[in-house]
Amino acid sequence: MNVGIYQMEDRGSIEKNVKAVINCIKNCSDIDVIALPEFFAYPLGFFKEMTENFGKNAAKRMYEESNWIFNELKEVSYNAAILIAGSLIEKHKDKYYNTCYVLNKGEVIAKYRKINIIDEEIKAGISPGNKIVSFKIHSTRAGIMICADCLKDSIVKKVCENSEIVFLPISMTSPEHPTVEGHPLSIKAAKKYGVKIVKISKTAVYSGKKFGVKSAVITPKGVLSEAESVDECVLKVSL
Repeated sequence: MNVGIYQMEDRGSIEKNVKAVINCIKNCSDIDVIALPEFFAYPLGFFKEMTENFGKNAAKRMYEESNWIFNELKEVSYNAAILIAGSLIEKHKDKYYNTCYVLNKGEVIAKYRKINIIDEEIKAGISPGNKIVSFKIHSTRAGIMICADCLKDSIVKKVCENSEIVFLPISMTSPEHPTVEGHPLSIKAAKKYGVKIVKISKTAVYSGKKFGVKSAVITPKGVLSEAESVDECVLKVSL
């Protein structure tokens, strides 16, 4: 399985971020799976600004501004690799979720709603999911966690015990976020459960300084591959 991890740099607007993703997908014809970061479309500060302005209605407003993205991804997936589509705001009935869609040839072959949502998501009106997902890529059992899910042992256990490979889209950190060296939680889970973890991050520039977390593929033996820096790249790994 040839996996492409799009470690993308924030471009400052939803439209520009989505355009970058579409172009990346179209140019990755030599891979089987391409994976995107959590909330890849939303620029730095957008989530915070929406929550400050709209409180519990922020998720609703974000969905209204970005629900068109799903159709763009669905369209580009017809002639592309299997797409682990980071995450988007999903509306279901009267609730909103942080959802990762898995697309193949225009079809949703799986979707996962983040379970361990953080305070910022709760304040924005996002609801937690309640089910893990397991799906096949060729003959390989795959699962998904989104960012803070990896902090909750019960979620890690359920996902990893049902998977051979786990995709972990993570969010862009804030400039004030303490720097984390390496991938301690991913390494711990990979070794404990014998899985491969594909970690996909997003980076940005703030006050002239680039920041973020390096994307990586972690196996039970340790880090198999890691982005050289927090610059934008497509990290291609053969598993």
